[in-house]
Amino acid sequence: MNERMNKLFKIYTVIAASFGLATHEQTALAQSEVPAITIGSKIISSRDFELTYKKLVQSDSVKKENSKAFLQDFINYKLSVFAAEKAGLDTSRAFVDELDTYRKELAIPYLTDKAMLEKLIQEAYERMKEEVRVAQIFIPISSHATPADTLAAYDEIKNLRVRILRGEAFEQIAKDYSKDLKSAPRGGDLGYLAVLDNNYVFESAAYNTPKGEVSMPFRTEKGYHIIKVLDRRSFRGKVRLAHILVSVSASMSEAEKAAAKKRIDDAYAYLKKNEPFEGVCRTFSDDASTKSRGGVLGRWYEAGTLIDEKITDLVFSLKEKGDYTTPIQTSLGWHIFRLVEKKSLLKFEEIAPYIRQKINADASRGALARGTLVKKLVRDNNFLEYISVKQDAFDKFYKDRTGQEDYLGKTLFSINSKPYKTKDFYDFVLKQQRQMLKVGVVEDKSVDTWYKQFVEQANIAFEEANLEVRYPEFRSVVQEYREGILQKEMFEKYVLTPSLDSLGQVRFFQQNPDRYQYTNRVLAKLITTDRKETLEQAKQVLQKGPYPMNRRFPEIYFEKDKADFTPDAQKMLYELAVIMIKNRDYTVEITGNSDADEPENISAERARNIVNSLINKGISATRVIEKDDGKFKPASKNDHSKNMRVSIKFFSTSMDDVVKRFNTLKPNSLTAEERYFKRGENEFVDVANWAVGEQTFESKGRQVWIDINKVELPRAKTFQEARGQIIKDYQKQLYDNWISKLKERYPVSINENEVRRIIE
Repeated sequence: MNERMNKLFKIYTVIAASFGLATHEQTALAQSEVPAITIGSKIISSRDFELTYKKLVQSDSVKKENSKAFLQDFINYKLSVFAAEKAGLDTSRAFVDELDTYRKELAIPYLTDKAMLEKLIQEAYERMKEEVRVAQIFIPISSHATPADTLAAYDEIKNLRVRILRGEAFEQIAKDYSKDLKSAPRGGDLGYLAVLDNNYVFESAAYNTPKGEVSMPFRTEKGYHIIKVLDRRSFRGKVRLAHILVSVSASMSEAEKAAAKKRIDDAYAYLKKNEPFEGVCRTFSDDASTKSRGGVLGRWYEAGTLIDEKITDLVFSLKEKGDYTTPIQTSLGWHIFRLVEKKSLLKFEEIAPYIRQKINADASRGALARGTLVKKLVRDNNFLEYISVKQDAFDKFYKDRTGQEDYLGKTLFSINSKPYKTKDFYDFVLKQQRQMLKVGVVEDKSVDTWYKQFVEQANIAFEEANLEVRYPEFRSVVQEYREGILQKEMFEKYVLTPSLDSLGQVRFFQQNPDRYQYTNRVLAKLITTDRKETLEQAKQVLQKGPYPMNRRFPEIYFEKDKADFTPDAQKMLYELAVIMIKNRDYTVEITGNSDADEPENISAERARNIVNSLINKGISATRVIEKDDGKFKPASKNDHSKNMRVSIKFFSTSMDDVVKRFNTLKPNSLTAEERYFKRGENEFVDVANWAVGEQTFESKGRQVWIDINKVELPRAKTFQEARGQIIKDYQKQLYDNWISKLKERYPVSINENEVRRIIE
């Protein structure tokens, strides 16, 4: 029943994209429209029903051969919505708040100047064709700063520009005066910019300033800037990378740094011997978040998005997939980068949706689009301003008042004849000031600035309140979402919640025992392979769980006579915990070892410390097997340090992990499962002899081994065995009974001729 309702809800989502379901009370139905369906006092017109049905057929959400089932689902859905309205659910605070939140999100694209938005999208695409490298000088100033402080900051950066134009080096001025702590030491160099990743004003200054020249001072929300364009070049594309990282930190000793350099050189040497990058990465990389997937980084990179420019030049010099760099050092340590994929700039129609999404989320571009929208709204919504009242409001802005003065009731302006009073303006300013005070901001704005903000807010609020009138598609989507919420609440109240009552489930089960029966079935372990040799290997591995995994993990070494973790051991334990977290069916065997001349209990202590470390990292103790081999299994007779170790072995409680292990080497070489099988479920089980015991045979080109543990004759299911199906069936009964009651309360009338014309 849930699946059916979810399907119907998805159908309505498709409808909303272009049409929606416009429903009207009977008194509001236009005479030219013919009723198709009447539910209580609600009428669905023939036109609306036909638009709905055709749209669903075109989208393959409804097949013509299933049109009668759709009609019944449609009626049931509308019945539940109508009942919710009659019950007043659409007036509850929770409902109103949820719908209002959705409506505000949906309104965002409508409250943007579409022409300006398209212009910004096209502009961004053109800018993507070129990469611009810039240096900046930055003087911070708060957006809430006083006019005097703002002027002082502007004069400072203006004077710095004059000095540069008179011949002083931009780089030196940036080092001496720029307050950007990251770029100032580099002479202000920010590298190449990525389009849409910076403030729009900053980006525009970069793209509009010729190479080698210095921009005029400009302001962003952070302060004043001047920039110098250092270089321009064509877009070099985007790359996906994998890397091997050997970490280096400032706190390391010179010996440790030298050891890190040797590790990256060793990794590079293995790559030069054509060892797989993924395997070398798993062995050498310190990046625990990527080494398990061959070092692949989780994003696309372009100019301006890598750590520094020397890496950008190096990785973009890679030509073919699989090419890799020489070791290169960054602030994180030593890297070897491998090219996973490279792509050039997408076609405009392919990338435009991404650009639109980025622009809508960008406050600096949003403010520009909002400003042009207000100009359009002032023109389209009959904005009428009363100059004398406005001047009077300005003159009396700072005067004390009781709130009873006549001038407070005068109209400042109107929008489509809706008046906005002087008092409304003053209240708006007071509310804004109080909100700023809550966050400790005191803003000294002019009356004119406050007034412009009030006019902007009033025009946008008026437009937002009337979106349903101006845009039928907006009204349809909001209506669809509204009905979806109501239907969901009714379904939960009358079907879902009652169906979870255990007494009701038991009663339903007792009333319908014949529905829940087992046919003949066997409990068996089934293995099929492509070769006899593979079958023997699989039988040995899958003999008893947990099953051994052919996954290696480096041994963890300790210092002589110690069980404390070295820095390398701590990193390895973190990686081990990550593996266990990602593979929920894994268990791990921890085996302690020691050298001959170490204390007797040191091997057990080493194993115990690792077990405790895993448990502290959230790994259940039931998934950890602790063993102690003591001094009985030395790894080396000559290198005694190799005996001071803990070895790691993985097992899995899931056959699927074993199947993946075999099929990684050769696809479809193994299938394995252990469960109950019914007749007709599995072709290999069907041809087996249904008797307890093992059988081996060949069928349809596969080597088959089956171990039947139990053969069961037909019998009734217990309540627990049938519970999942009981709940589904019980929900259907509750739903059908509920709909029947609704039809009695709100009679349904179908205009057979009209409906038949539409769906047949």
